[in-house]
Amino acid sequence: MQQASSSSTLLLTKRDIATLAKVKRPVVTTWARRSRSGDLPFPHPVAVDGRIEKFDAAEVAEWIQTRGLGNNDSFARDVAMHAVFEHASGLESGVVADGITALLCVKALLGEQLGDLDSDELLDEVDELDPDDEFLYSEVDALGDHLLVVALHVDRMADAAFTPAQAFEALMARRFREQWSALAETTLTAGAVTLCARMGVALAPDQHPLFVDPAPDSADLLIAIREALPEYSDLTVMTGAADTVGARRARRRLAVHRARRIAPPDSGFADGFSLDRPTMFLTQYPSPSTIDYTDGQMLGEIDNIAMQMGPGQRAVIIGPASVLVDELRDRECESIRSGLLRSGHLRAAIRLPEGLLTARPGRSMALWVLGAVDYSVPATERHMVLADLGGVELSDDVIDGVLADVSAAMGSSREVRAHAFRFGYARRTSDLLAEAGALTALPRVHRLRPEPAESAARVLELVGTADAAATRVETGLGLRVEYRDADGRRMSTAGELADAKELRVVPGNRLDPEDIDPGGTVSVIGVDEVYGRRAVGSRGIDRLTFTTNYASGRYTEPGDIVFCTGSTPGALVDHEGASVVQWPARILRITDPQSSGLIPEFVAQHIRVRGPAERPPGAIRAGSAWRRWEIPRVRPDQVAAVTAAMDDLRARRTAARRLLDTLEDLTTTLVDGVAYGALTLAPAPETVTEKG
Repeated sequence: MQQASSSSTLLLTKRDIATLAKVKRPVVTTWARRSRSGDLPFPHPVAVDGRIEKFDAAEVAEWIQTRGLGNNDSFARDVAMHAVFEHASGLESGVVADGITALLCVKALLGEQLGDLDSDELLDEVDELDPDDEFLYSEVDALGDHLLVVALHVDRMADAAFTPAQAFEALMARRFREQWSALAETTLTAGAVTLCARMGVALAPDQHPLFVDPAPDSADLLIAIREALPEYSDLTVMTGAADTVGARRARRRLAVHRARRIAPPDSGFADGFSLDRPTMFLTQYPSPSTIDYTDGQMLGEIDNIAMQMGPGQRAVIIGPASVLVDELRDRECESIRSGLLRSGHLRAAIRLPEGLLTARPGRSMALWVLGAVDYSVPATERHMVLADLGGVELSDDVIDGVLADVSAAMGSSREVRAHAFRFGYARRTSDLLAEAGALTALPRVHRLRPEPAESAARVLELVGTADAAATRVETGLGLRVEYRDADGRRMSTAGELADAKELRVVPGNRLDPEDIDPGGTVSVIGVDEVYGRRAVGSRGIDRLTFTTNYASGRYTEPGDIVFCTGSTPGALVDHEGASVVQWPARILRITDPQSSGLIPEFVAQHIRVRGPAERPPGAIRAGSAWRRWEIPRVRPDQVAAVTAAMDDLRARRTAARRLLDTLEDLTTTLVDGVAYGALTLAPAPETVTEKG
């Protein structure tokens, strides 16, 4: 019996350590920095890949356990799930990764510990599971003399994850860090996958349909179907035929989830193929195998699916909105899409929110639902359902509403007309063909149908808020002014005041965009905040991240003026302080507002009302234009009064903005409630004057 070699190492990056220890990534850097020496130093990296340090997992686990750090008592046990398997074998990383996924699949199918078998026994078992070498044998055999070492690691992985299937999915989650570029570039977000899977299950034409994805190397949607089905339901699938690395991996993934795969037609899914059983097609564009497809090729494949559809066959297809719902400029593409509309197979077209394609969040996606033609309805009377979810988040509640609308679209014309659509609306297909444009309107925000009681309560709440805000705005201004002859004195420039140490210019921080997070604990103020394009506080950075990654980082102090130079100067006052200013914004700090007569709000307002900045002849940048800004100074005896007036006006502006926002919210709530019949307005009571 061949024995397993012990020359294997599990490696962890700092990100892996943070995930395992259930702490934020910068915490690990702090551990390493603070424990460089002493009796128990942080383990040294054993490998460096580019700029990424890798640590021996066993050493890290022992160090964390000894120091009592982190938030995971099972750190050592969970290491196998997150560590990178390194072995002094000379095998390529891709060979090892494919070998691990293959052995996880073998373990799931055999239901036993692989380490209990020797190499020959294990290969014999694999040969029986995959006699035609469709998805397992080559990957296992490629491990050669190192098979048992990898098998032992797979046992540890499955134990840590509780099941081989969960261990396999943990590996798939690493697709963005491994060299599976085509898979990473075509991965959909969880919301998009859930929408497609739930729709596929809800619209399935039979209790035991065949789920078909013509793409050979992407199983995300089919695995999601497995999750959406009842626990003990059988799953029968069909995928495209290919012997690529990605296709074999997809077949292993389906097998580890106990999906029964049947072979596709001999001719594949080209023009003229046919299936003679209840079928639900579920596919996405782009997929790893269609990543380079033209618009015409995408529409051509969808047309092949539609043209062979008979009773008991349906399809859910997610793809680029530019192909499925936007106006097409290519005549051939427009001809194919018009043919699909004319055929009666296309039953629903839905524009989806942006951000559903992980690698290309700016690309809009759309959803098509196809079904068999209803020949009982004349072609001129056929309907399809359109919806535009461009401004909606795909929450469970929204998905429920979309499913209800699409289910109606698959019914008869009477059912379509009787359905109270939540997001969609029915259109005659003939009208859409006559318009020959985009299938859906531009993205717009949809609101859920209001509940009567909630709407009434919300109106009362907003009325109270508006009344309170109006009171703060309406209170009389205690502002008294006297006029006097201007003394004609020249204002000092910001440059002169800086030279005199009355002003100090502090540069902004050059932040890595990846460190900025809307949930960050420290507010970030940058160009967008200064010019009012973004609210202060809408962006932040984790305090520990800032402290760790930016050793010379600077915070604002109360009263700091954050400014930008450029074609039009911009400035705002950070009254609270403790914010982080992002370069190219900078800080103008007044050394002593009381004695100098330089009042922050006064100075910032004067900067804001300046006209466009003028550059000296020959200047390219306006970076030092701030030095020429004239800065107003208040007489010492006026500082207290002017400061109080500026504070009062600022508070009133804040209250006025709050009042306007409340009135806008109240108007929207009232319109929605009345429009949907959830609210009615009672006439105002008449005031009767009593005669005495």
